[in-house]
Amino acid sequence: MADNITVPIRMLVFSSPDCYACPEVERIVHKLVGSSMADICHVSTIDVVREPKTAERYNVRMLPTIMIDDEIVLQGLVGESDIRDVLWERVISSIIKREKTFDVRKESLLYISKNSFDSIMNEEFIRPYIGDYIHVGVMQQMIVSLVALDKLVPNLLYQSGREVGLYGVGTYLMITLNPNIGTEFRAKERFEEVLDGLVKYFSDNESINIPMKLAESAEVVNIDSDSATMRIMGLASASGSPFVGEPLCHFSAGEIAGLTEVLTGRNCVVHEVKCVGTGHEYCEFEITVSDEPISRNLSDNQEEEYIVEDRSQHFQGILHDISTRLHESFISPKDVFNRGNIGNEVHFTKLQQAIVTLKLTDPYCGALLYAAGRELGIFGPGRDILQRYLEDENYTWPLNLQQALYILNKFFHFGMIQAAKERADVKIIEDGDQLKIRIDECAISSGATDSGVSFCDFMAGYIAGRITIITNRDCVVTETHCHGLGDKYCEFGISFVD
Repeated sequence: MADNITVPIRMLVFSSPDCYACPEVERIVHKLVGSSMADICHVSTIDVVREPKTAERYNVRMLPTIMIDDEIVLQGLVGESDIRDVLWERVISSIIKREKTFDVRKESLLYISKNSFDSIMNEEFIRPYIGDYIHVGVMQQMIVSLVALDKLVPNLLYQSGREVGLYGVGTYLMITLNPNIGTEFRAKERFEEVLDGLVKYFSDNESINIPMKLAESAEVVNIDSDSATMRIMGLASASGSPFVGEPLCHFSAGEIAGLTEVLTGRNCVVHEVKCVGTGHEYCEFEITVSDEPISRNLSDNQEEEYIVEDRSQHFQGILHDISTRLHESFISPKDVFNRGNIGNEVHFTKLQQAIVTLKLTDPYCGALLYAAGRELGIFGPGRDILQRYLEDENYTWPLNLQQALYILNKFFHFGMIQAAKERADVKIIEDGDQLKIRIDECAISSGATDSGVSFCDFMAGYIAGRITIITNRDCVVTETHCHGLGDKYCEFGISFVD
């Protein structure tokens, strides 16, 4: 398989506990994938009882249903030969499709990287009204939400980070930070210079006018000719997070690997062996380089996975904790995110690079982001603020849609919500008989090039969750305009589910 198809093809099997045909179809799928397609396919089983919104989003009306890369390929009780034929046909088709979309992905990353470079080096703001930084809590909410919902996400985030390292602006910034990288040609010494550049890249660079604010500081704690250990303090993706039981900085690990590959000319794999999310005071990465091809296994050099009885409830608690800390950071002088003198901001293009690459690599990530946003909208903090606005307007719960959007608009303009700099402004738009929500300067997509793909699934899910708790009705929120579609703003339509 081509090197640019490093993320397994996603196969979804929709089932339910009372579906008599589902167990046999699931058995056949796992048998076929496990025996002949293990390297190129990843199977995710979706229980439509536990995840009705995902089934509804994909219009699944019959069980079992098998979907590959966002498209239904088989439904009902089918035999092994039918499943094998369709899987091979669609897998080959998906590989060809991914070869074609790789160029779109690369172009999008280069465009975002150019924006990032202009913003950081030339102070040409992508978001002129609120600036190009967001609160680290916003980034952590999205990353934790994704990790909570799908165990393939760590690999997806790693590959996204690797592509950013390979094709992004980081290589230029690294050489700017350490010019010796470009003059050293001996393998061992060049590796050492690259590591020195990585230390500066992940440190507070305000003094040399490269304020990425990725982390507070970094250091190499161990090094030999082909491997090294780098420790990072205050890394935006995890700093100050509660105990999660799993590493959170897969994107950074991938970016380190991509940057190292480009700048050393050697193959590289990176594992996060310590993380604030696993109870450590810092994040630590093992970096290995080789002239020969090397593979990366998530189980290598990684602590044993933390097992909880109810994974969903566990992560709801973590998300609530992060959101609460985000709010506390605005009203308390205490450094609740442990970021020292660099504060609680990070350049928003870091989050954007991760989300855009994820969405272009694996279409199902849109459903994951939507589900994660919806969970945060329903269970996350801020319900007391919504209740206060509801009482101020003398509204009786549950609200109709017009009342709900009025309250939600006030909520989006609440001081602490605005201070996260996730968006510049929110408006309610009347489009004929339909009411829509328009967002200016959304952190996820602002400045992105027209890729033919909408990127703000997390925001759509969050809006759906908030509307659901205000109206006591299930709804589906769909992004109809996005920077990723060539628009100058993001806009969301709302429809209720009967």
